[in-house]
Amino acid sequence: MKAIGFFYPFFKVKYHCSSLKISVEIVLCVLHVVFGRKSYFQYLKKNIFNTKYFKFLMMAFTRKIVHIIFMTTSFSLFSQSFSTGTQTLLSGLTTNISIDGDTFTTTLTLTGPSDVWLAIGFGNEEMNGTDIFMTDGNTIRDAFSEPGPSSSLERPIPPADDSSNESGDWTLISNTVSDNERTIVATRNNDTQDSLDYVFSASAGSLSIIYAMGGTSTYAWHGPENRGGTALSVTTLGINKKSLLNFEMYPNPVSDVLNIQLPTGTDKAEVGVYDYTGRLVSTKTISSNNSTLDVQNISKGIYIIRVTTNSKIGVQRFIKK
Repeated sequence: MKAIGFFYPFFKVKYHCSSLKISVEIVLCVLHVVFGRKSYFQYLKKNIFNTKYFKFLMMAFTRKIVHIIFMTTSFSLFSQSFSTGTQTLLSGLTTNISIDGDTFTTTLTLTGPSDVWLAIGFGNEEMNGTDIFMTDGNTIRDAFSEPGPSSSLERPIPPADDSSNESGDWTLISNTVSDNERTIVATRNNDTQDSLDYVFSASAGSLSIIYAMGGTSTYAWHGPENRGGTALSVTTLGINKKSLLNFEMYPNPVSDVLNIQLPTGTDKAEVGVYDYTGRLVSTKTISSNNSTLDVQNISKGIYIIRVTTNSKIGVQRFIKK
């Protein structure tokens, strides 16, 4: 048995040649330790862990794992959507919140009496620093509430606009009235990058909300009855079943103009550019005759580009240098 320890130096492998030789080095090291020559950990630390080659392998392995996770996450975000379904909050007040991982957007549907103001807040079950959506029937407001009172009988501090633009990051899609019932549909990015805005997660789980409605269309205290807070269940709505769209783009990395080559037979497509947080950076409709995208004014970094047609969707990554 001692002969193995004696011959060990002749079997020593140069670890800087290949990862296979690293494996041989470790095996021989174990044999060496078994037969009582040196401490296993001390030998590994001296001859392998502290080598430049081992550190390089670990760095490369880490980068590969991060890349795989990033790309897997990106593609999963583009494939699913989630919803609370239509939920009754108060008598005559309902909501439906849909979170789309395909477009990184959230769509809010709020239905209530047509002659009163309506409000819903996200990420909290009380008025304690909450992102709030409000409407008086004519306009929509992106607001933020200060910490509320200790009792529901006390009047809270009215929510204030969290942006110089009253509607903030919300975009009004429709405002319809039927039989004295108003339905508001609005949308915004899941993550607006605004510290006062709630970040909607494209995943199943729960969503805490607060809600209220007034006695008239003029914003005023709702009273202790026309309000509440709860947690809504968010479930998977479905998986995007569009076929894969194979498109080419160049150059990559790019500094100014990104060229997109649509496959034969595809005349028009919608293009969306998203940063690594999922924020929509730019959109454009392209055609086979006009398929360039100006990225000169976006910051340097890694971006995801999504190209969709009526029946297909394609996703790739590019680097802005």
